[in-house]
Amino acid sequence: MNTKKPLIYGLSAVAVVLGILFLISTLSAPSLDPVIFARDLITSVLAIVLGVAAPLLIKKFTSE
Repeated sequence: MNTKKPLIYGLSAVAVVLGILFLISTLSAPSLDPVIFARDLITSVLAIVLGVAAPLLIKKFTSE
């Protein structure tokens, strides 16, 4: 189980970084179509939230 934690933290960091980059990209060059703009915002925010929540949930539900 010890080898899974660095993998989870690494993948979570990648998700947060990619979410932030996608959010910056979406806000700096927004789409003219509101549906596409909303989709891009939701995707980037979800990536950030899941990247932050995954290690917290793993820490809460593992028993070591």
